[in-house]
Amino acid sequence: MTNRLALSLARILDPQDSGPALWQKVRYHGSVTWRHGDYWVQAIRAEAGPVGGAHEVRYDLCEVIGRIPVPAVTNVRGQSVTPLPEFRAPLV
Repeated sequence: MTNRLALSLARILDPQDSGPALWQKVRYHGSVTWRHGDYWVQAIRAEAGPVGGAHEVRYDLCEVIGRIPVPAVTNVRGQSVTPLPEFRAPLV
């Protein structure tokens, strides 16, 4: 349910590029070059732009060590990640 809700929200905000969903694996290739690699999407934040302006969607990425999510890269722009076809159940 959480993945569907996040994906629906992303499509409403940006129907042309829906971006990854919560707990989807992504490949990070942004400006923090020493952190390039595969991570899980731990959080998705959407911020409204100025009235009539564009919105912005950002992602927090993590590694999962054991069953513990460990933050890796935060505040990542959509163009810095490539969604991969792998998902995992949310950690409780």
